[in-house]
Amino acid sequence: MDKEISPEKALHYLASTDEAFAKARAMVKYLEHKRKTIKAEAYLRAPGNTINERESNAYTCKEMKDFLEEYKDAVYDEQILASKRKSAELAIEVWRSTNSNRRAGMVT
Repeated sequence: MDKEISPEKALHYLASTDEAFAKARAMVKYLEHKRKTIKAEAYLRAPGNTINERESNAYTCKEMKDFLEEYKDAVYDEQILASKRKSAELAIEVWRSTNSNRRAGMVT
């Protein structure tokens, strides 16, 4: 490997991002429920003679478009944290495996 794996840094990163990851995950879940409220309120205000017309108008209203941007950003933040945390977990696993092999005499 070109880079030395630091399990201490990886563990520190995981520990230091617990709260940020939880907040990001909670925001995504919150927004999933908020979407239903925005749609329902927009549906009630939407013009149209049929259910499909009103639903289409509700989904294309300004509030829904603004919400979709907010939701996209929240999912992005959550996924970045999740990916970085997974990379840290994998780094620890690689370090553990490498050291286990060294102790077993398989790697010099």
